[in-house]
Amino acid sequence: MKKVFLISALSLATLMSNAHAADTTLLKVKGLLTNAACTPALDQVGVADYGRIYLGDLSSTATNQLGKKNVSLNITCNTATKVAWTLTDNHADTLASGITVKNADSAGGEATGATLTAGLGKAGAVNIGAWAVYVDPTGVKANTAAADLISSDVATVSWSKSTTGAVKMQNAGMLSLATTGTTDPVAVTSAEFPLVVSAAIQDTTTLAITDDTNLDGEATITLKYL
Repeated sequence: MKKVFLISALSLATLMSNAHAADTTLLKVKGLLTNAACTPALDQVGVADYGRIYLGDLSSTATNQLGKKNVSLNITCNTATKVAWTLTDNHADTLASGITVKNADSAGGEATGATLTAGLGKAGAVNIGAWAVYVDPTGVKANTAAADLISSDVATVSWSKSTTGAVKMQNAGMLSLATTGTTDPVAVTSAEFPLVVSAAIQDTTTLAITDDTNLDGEATITLKYL
């Protein structure tokens, strides 16, 4: 009888416990109605053009650095808005492995790998090279006034001043502007980011180009409202 009573008591305790379990949960719908809208635009029709590159002027044994080109990113907003932007390589499958791009940030640093460089297209089945882009921190402007360039990872938002202007690819990092001496994004109606593109291509032996071949780097700039 004692055993039977013990089992019955345990069963009763379980039933009582279940009776207090939550039987509801919440479904919420959120959003923000706003008049804010921002538009990005690049000068030079968004092209960093290296023009004609003569193979005879290039190294057959070493990576060839093509130098720097300037393109300016301007963001305009119809009302003062806190905004940042990210960059995603559209031709990541053409990034040449092991290529180092020199002068890839404002401190004269180097960049390599998919986080900091992007693809330059293909010559047949061969990946041509890589390119990187940075923002010149000395030339950024918020609402036509000098400002500080700030950066953060997208996944874990923590803003800090960017001294090199390096831009992370694949939507990994974002850039914004802050009032000089602060690290909080400032609301803008206009923002200026002077971009500098640097590129490098493989040695001509590896490329083995016999016909005219276009460099084909492309990335998408995406705005993020903060």
